[in-house]
Amino acid sequence: MPHNDNLQLLVSCESQAALESCLAMFRDAGHSVRAHRITSLRDLDDMLRDEQWDLFIAHEKHPEVAPAEALALLGERTSDLPCIVRAAEPLGAEALGWLRAGARDVVGADDDARLLLAACREIRARREHRELAALRVQYAEIAERCELLLAASRDAIAYVVDGMHVHANELYAELFGYAGVEELGSIPLVDLIAAEKQQEFKDALKRYRAHPEAQTAIDFTGTRADGSAFAGQLVLTSASFEGEPCMQVLVRAAPAGTAAAPAPATAGAGGLAVLASALSANAGGQLLLIAVDGYNQHCRHLGVGAANRLVDELGAFIARSVGWTQAPLRAADGVLAVLLADSDPERALAQARRAVEAVAGHIHEVGTQSVSCSICVEVCPLGEGRDATVDALLDRCWSALLGTVERAQRLRAADPERIGLASAAAPDAGAVAATASGPSIEEALRRGELRILFQPIVSLRGDSSEYYEAQARHQPSDRPALDWLAETSPGVSSAELDQLVAQQALQQLAAHRATHPETRLILPIGGGSMLDADFADWLAATLRAAAVPPDCLVIAIAHRTASSHLKQAKQLAERLSSLGCQLCVAEVHSGDNPLPELLHLRPQFARIAEALAPALADTESTSTLLKPLVESLHREQIASIMPGVEGAGVLAVLWQLGVNFIQGDYLQAPQAQMHYDFTDLA
Repeated sequence: MPHNDNLQLLVSCESQAALESCLAMFRDAGHSVRAHRITSLRDLDDMLRDEQWDLFIAHEKHPEVAPAEALALLGERTSDLPCIVRAAEPLGAEALGWLRAGARDVVGADDDARLLLAACREIRARREHRELAALRVQYAEIAERCELLLAASRDAIAYVVDGMHVHANELYAELFGYAGVEELGSIPLVDLIAAEKQQEFKDALKRYRAHPEAQTAIDFTGTRADGSAFAGQLVLTSASFEGEPCMQVLVRAAPAGTAAAPAPATAGAGGLAVLASALSANAGGQLLLIAVDGYNQHCRHLGVGAANRLVDELGAFIARSVGWTQAPLRAADGVLAVLLADSDPERALAQARRAVEAVAGHIHEVGTQSVSCSICVEVCPLGEGRDATVDALLDRCWSALLGTVERAQRLRAADPERIGLASAAAPDAGAVAATASGPSIEEALRRGELRILFQPIVSLRGDSSEYYEAQARHQPSDRPALDWLAETSPGVSSAELDQLVAQQALQQLAAHRATHPETRLILPIGGGSMLDADFADWLAATLRAAAVPPDCLVIAIAHRTASSHLKQAKQLAERLSSLGCQLCVAEVHSGDNPLPELLHLRPQFARIAEALAPALADTESTSTLLKPLVESLHREQIASIMPGVEGAGVLAVLWQLGVNFIQGDYLQAPQAQMHYDFTDLA
């Protein structure tokens, strides 16, 4: 174990002086050491709740903590903390009992040199054990991802050991006409090859065995379970399955002119390229982007391959229902796109509504499972005022789709349409224009129909800063302003709303900080602002105009939005950091494994999804859903915010979980002014 490594020790000894003597031994050997003196079994029990400790040193003569009792407690807590006992007679009969009870070693009370060697050995072994456990978890995760990739592959793939199938994806089983992977387990690979091609296959197998590091490919004729034949290509490569070497068999799509059926238009990763080519060749019309709600959940429940087939089949179903001659292309994970070259916005919106209604009323069959779906649709006009490039057009349309998805998520079942209409031209960042379909944002503010409200966010850990979240709401409906805007003024970008809310909120913050200098503001923004490359520059200018220090502002973006456009989110995070602003990732859910995105963005705050708030009332849900999430945030030094706090009964639970901040109507409902008494939590 290297010197200067920080050792974390628990020591049961008679006095503080004895503890200092023990620590001096480690420090003299060049180790940095931190220790806690155990004074009772209860004290030991409390310390075992923290997994940071490296070693427990138990002294035989401690009056309150006998080694046998301490070892029994370690066994009850199933703790892997190693224990070394210091005894007057390390080779006595009692020492044997301690070793049987779980002690890693028994060392003489005066044998400091041996204690040092034994301690370093056990600490090193424990850390190596933990690293191995972490590697096993990583391996399991990698294996799971590989399994998902295998299921999602557009190629038929199987793993073969000694000529027998040990695993295959569903496409492989379907290609050969079998109901499932299990049926292939008793069938040799050679039996799937037509008789006239078996010798060629055996020759290829010899070449593969002679050079397993290289690919071996042959044209072949496959035999299905019903006796029919099809043409294709076999590719043999070395692989491993469950840690054992095996042969991977990949069946590629049959060449043109064979009996193999072509892939549907929606299949394949080239959908976006096909879409871009079609857009380049068209001067006008409407582009429809269709997002399947809960695509990630479908992937978890059905498997990635089945979820993608669901999306493809959904596109074909929509085409039949609406009357399109061509099925939509898959533009991204869970997103379909269709170009209506000869359509106007009204016709496109009518077709979008028909698509939403048709999908909502249909049950889809995926293998043996029945699945109900819902979709969000964004209609993106082309033609006059179109973007300079196809990429710019796609970015604009994608930003509009994100806004529609976010709105639908907030409204959930209360949103019957789940349809948006993107503006035809890229918005001017400095202007807020009125549309024919409804009042402008500025007009709504002037008439009192749009209000900026503030809700306090209170520290449970003694942070002296006073945080408020800015919320824009439509009056008198008390709906989120973005939802009102989507209905009344569909041509107005949500980014425009973000900017106007930011201007108003920062002006109020500046006035409030004159008497409350510790006040800080959390300002949520949508996908449109996040994707706007000029947003950070606009924000810097707005902060200067309002005379608000940048470190008083926290920009919040939804986790789903950030994960869908991680590159742009990271760029925004870096620009905010350079300005001196902070970042909050909102709507973080325990089931989404948010850490990969958070590690890229390095936010200062993470607001847990409000949908998890009811879990606080259930001990089991708290342990399985909230505790691991909060702990993972804290390991990365990200402050956690728990919204939706509706009563004092959950405060103790939140404290024990280690939550940093809380928010909810129990503290204060959103108000027009910042006037919460942050000393009144008790």
